[in-house]
Amino acid sequence: MILHRHRRTLATAIAASVLAYPLMGWAQESSYPTHAVRVIVPFVPGGNADSSARIFAEAYGKQLGQSFIVENKGGAGGMIGASQMVRAEPDGYTIMIGTTAPIVASWQLAGKSASYGLKDMKAVALLTQVPDVIVTKANSPLKSYADLVAYGKAHPGALKFGHPGNGTAGHVNILQMQKALSQKFIIAAYKGAGPAVQDLLGGQLDAVATDLPSALQLIRAGQLRALAVVFSQRVASLPDVPTMAELKQPDVDIAPFTATMAPRGVPPAVVARLVDASNAALDDPAVRKRVEDIGGVPVKMSGGDFDQFLERQTETYRGLVSSGLLTAE
Repeated sequence: MILHRHRRTLATAIAASVLAYPLMGWAQESSYPTHAVRVIVPFVPGGNADSSARIFAEAYGKQLGQSFIVENKGGAGGMIGASQMVRAEPDGYTIMIGTTAPIVASWQLAGKSASYGLKDMKAVALLTQVPDVIVTKANSPLKSYADLVAYGKAHPGALKFGHPGNGTAGHVNILQMQKALSQKFIIAAYKGAGPAVQDLLGGQLDAVATDLPSALQLIRAGQLRALAVVFSQRVASLPDVPTMAELKQPDVDIAPFTATMAPRGVPPAVVARLVDASNAALDDPAVRKRVEDIGGVPVKMSGGDFDQFLERQTETYRGLVSSGLLTAE
């Protein structure tokens, strides 16, 4: 009898512990974070991507009461840092604040050598986008997007277009323009927006597609003319410049973005905490001003909408890669 009672007591204790375990796990996840969080930024320090990531890492720390420590892991178009993130324990204590390149583009360009893909990441929240802009030299005879289109039509294969680098939004938007207009451009890749803009000012190029922060000061100084912005709406810094959608070019639509990602398998309660912190940060006027000061546009998106956004972006790159128009350098 004593032995039977002991067995029943042991069985009851085991059952209780099994039932309690999920509750304990849920409680730990819902109180996340209980210690410092590692934030991988898949680029070297400096630049718009790093600056944006640091703004939100600081905001997360304030919202969630723990340190969010930035670690820059640059290289291979952001794939080195992203690879470290996807291999991390999916507990929310290693996340990534990354950009278009490592999230939807670089791994596609790498093909079979890529160590991860979108399926290995959990989309948490879109944070910012940076409009792309089509610019010419201020004294160019191409005074509007219509002029650029007309020139390309009248001089097939002669329009010289520059962009900041292989696989960048500027590059993809030029390829999309070629397809939409059924035209062929001379396309020159540069190592950054600066050299491309310098060649535009020097007369070696007819136009450049690049991110707005890289061109804005020269536009304001009267050295560059903006013909169009690649964004969902007109931007406050260039209110008179039409969007590509307004110009009947809705398929030219890649605007660089910054987003928070986590390893696949991170608990839903942790994702919810990060989404709430992201939304609170994006509602903070001080955070919004810091983002806008570096040329970004705060964008609040998470859940299914964000998943669909990433799928659309991924499909754009997939189509260009599969057609051979976009290849690894």
